[in-house]
This record gives sequence, structure tokens and C-alpha cells, in this order.
Amino acid sequence: MSNSQSTHFSGLPAGLDQRYEIRQEVGRGATSVVYLAWDSFSRREIALKIANPQIFRDGAEQALMRKAWLNEVHIAGNLQHPYIVDVFDAGIGDDTAYLAMEYLPGGTMAPFARPDNLKPVAEVLEIIYKCASALDYASQAGVIHRDIKPANLQYIGPGEAKVCDFGAAYWSRDDSTTQVMDIGSLAYMAPELFRQWVTPQADIYALGVVLHQLLTGQRPFEAPEQAALMYSILHGERQPLTSYRTDLPESLNPLLDRMLARNLEERFPNWAAVLSALSMNCARAVRHQVSTKGHERPPEAELYDQLRSLPLLKPLNDAQLWELLRISHWRKVPPDTMFMREGGEARSCYLLLKGEARVTRQQKLIAVLDSGTLFGELAFAEDPPEPRAATVVGSTPATIGKWSYKRLRKASPGLQSKMLEIFFRLAAERLKQSDERYLRLYGQNNPGSI
Repeated sequence: MSNSQSTHFSGLPAGLDQRYEIRQEVGRGATSVVYLAWDSFSRREIALKIANPQIFRDGAEQALMRKAWLNEVHIAGNLQHPYIVDVFDAGIGDDTAYLAMEYLPGGTMAPFARPDNLKPVAEVLEIIYKCASALDYASQAGVIHRDIKPANLQYIGPGEAKVCDFGAAYWSRDDSTTQVMDIGSLAYMAPELFRQWVTPQADIYALGVVLHQLLTGQRPFEAPEQAALMYSILHGERQPLTSYRTDLPESLNPLLDRMLARNLEERFPNWAAVLSALSMNCARAVRHQVSTKGHERPPEAELYDQLRSLPLLKPLNDAQLWELLRISHWRKVPPDTMFMREGGEARSCYLLLKGEARVTRQQKLIAVLDSGTLFGELAFAEDPPEPRAATVVGSTPATIGKWSYKRLRKASPGLQSKMLEIFFRLAAERLKQSDERYLRLYGQNNPGSI
């Protein structure tokens, strides 16, 4: 990048102005300014968040803002998930603080929370599901965000957003003074937070408010003043979704009722329950959306929910599972759909997620595949791959996924390693089964020999 396109910035901590070159301001808040910058070390664009100098002055409010910055810097490098904004570098000094993060040009979800700019229901549910997955991961790491709102969800593209800004987060595994107990956004705060009861269910409530807002353009509880808003959150009655939009599915009301329940015993108890409910609603929302080929593509939320419960893929962590989804192609197909043809070129491996399939060789049935079966993976290790040795055709309606060898070879080292581990284990199991069949046949033909 040329010097005419960027400038060094005097507000950076000492020694960093040679690394980060400011391009332009992209956002501003009460405690910080965010710049689009160029990282000359890693040779990439980043979002550089720099604390406002006034938060380092004396005073109770400034002390609170400093705590929030310390909190975010403290937590930033400990959360790595496909739907949490990546933080590359962070630091804090006596009179300055900064975060270097991935740059996402799509902005936040805030513009899509207006009544005149709402996204389709299916896309909203996909986004909420992925954010719930990220918050589930954070919760398992002991982190409760406590400031989930549209402005803290970074829009990536259709059906995708990332969680950002952990300044108000509570870290249950940390008893240091960086914990921040008294900040957040009132309109998204769960009732128990008013009494400083911090549980992961507070984030479930906040995400429920965001879901309501992305569907209707309105929050479930509104009031012109803080005292009145707090009273409404504690005692108000939520209006049904159809009072805002007549086209919204009635099935979303029970979902929101559980996400927004004031009583913790009535709210979803954990993120696993939230993800399951969201997955079912995602499936309903896209049930009638058919691709140009006449095959329905299952929603990613439904796929992720099913894949994470599949014993075959247990070695994959959340990030690897999402990556596998990204590099794969999925469809729901009718019976008698051909997946693989004998003599055909080997370019992909397949996962029969739901349904059954027949395996034939020279038109003779040699095997039947059940749900959860991986096939076509052995040729991944061949160079070049041999032609397919069998034909695979669906016997029932099926959900089938495939990922090309080419895309798998370009996947992250972690995903490649885990998939190879799965492939080798399957090969060993099949070799063992083949040996057992041979021994049984040998025993039948040679009684008393074994």
C-alpha cells in the first residue's frame, strides 16, 4: 500500500505507529474510535479500535470505562470461534489502549433492526442461530457477554454475523478487578441483571430481544425513560409478533416466550436447548424454499444441529464443524437419486446424513448404507484417484452432503487432520469387518479348521 493512501497516527501507543497505518475512521463511540488500518507486519487490512484519551482521566465514570477496556483486552485473545470477531493484537498502557481486529466492511446488524429494512425470516433465524452458537462457545469458556444487541453483531453477508465487543463481559473463571458489573444496554438486559445475578441465561434473554427486533423492527419492551423501561422489562406484557407483522409464523411466539421469560426456570436453561429450538424454526422457515434444481437445501442451522450430534464427527470442535459446513454442498433429494456412479471420476466424498442408499457393482447389490454413513473418502488419499468402483443410489428420501477433495486440501490444518483421523478410523473398521466376513465364510467352507 502506498503512503498516499495512508497516514501514521499520533494517537497510537508508542512504537505501534510504524506497524499500523490509518486509512480512515469507520466508527465512533463513547469510549473509542474505530479506524480502518493497514497492518504492515501481517500485510492485511484490520479494524483498529483506539480508546478515547478521556477515559484515562480521574473520575468514577472514567474508571468504569477503563475497566471495560481492560475487560475486553483481557478476554479478547481467549475466544476463537467462526462467529466471534477475531482479535489479532491488544494492549493497554497508562494513558492508552487499543485492539487490532479483523475488518468486516458489512457494518453491524443495527440497520437491519429498523421496520423499513428487515431481512427475510429464514435469514434472520440463520443469523441468530450462528450467534447463539458463538455465545454457547463463549459460555463454555466461562464468558458471558452481557451486552448483546444489534450494534454488537457484525454483519458478514447473507445469513451470517459475528459477535463482537466483549467490554461488558463477565468471566466466571476470573476473580480479578477487571470484572465489570454495572454497564450494559438497558433495553437488552435480563431482569436478573438488575439484581446483579449473572448467568448465561442473561445472554439468551438479550439474543431474544435482538431476534424480536430483527423480525419486527421493534424491541419487545419500549419506554421513553430508563425508569419506565426498567418497569416494562420487569412487569410489561409482550405483544404477539402478528401485532407487528401479520406474515410472521405463529411458531416463533413460543420460541420468544422462552427466550424472554422473566423467570429463569421458565427461560431456556442453556444454549443447547436454544440451538435445538432455533434449528426447528429454521427448518420450518425454509421448508418451501426450493433451489433451481428442484432440490431443497437444508438451512445451515438444521445441518449444524444434526452434524454436531453425529458420533462420526465427534472429533471436530465447533470451529471445525462450521468450516466443514462452509466447504460442503447439501441438498434434500427424492428416492432413486444417484450420488456416485461406477467408473465415474472420484472428486468428492459424501455424507448420507438422513435416509438409506443402495451400493451396487456391475448391477449387483453389495451393501446398504444407513443414515450417518460417510462414503467415497478413500480416494482422497490416492494420487490420482482411481475411478469409482461402485454406484450409490438413494433408496429413500435423503439428506446428502458432499465436499470436494480439492476444497478439503485447502481447509485449515486442524480440519484436515481431524478428517484424516476419521477417514483412517473408518478404513480400519471396514478392513476389520472384511476380515470377519472372510473368516466366517472360510469357517463355513472348512468346518473345524478355525
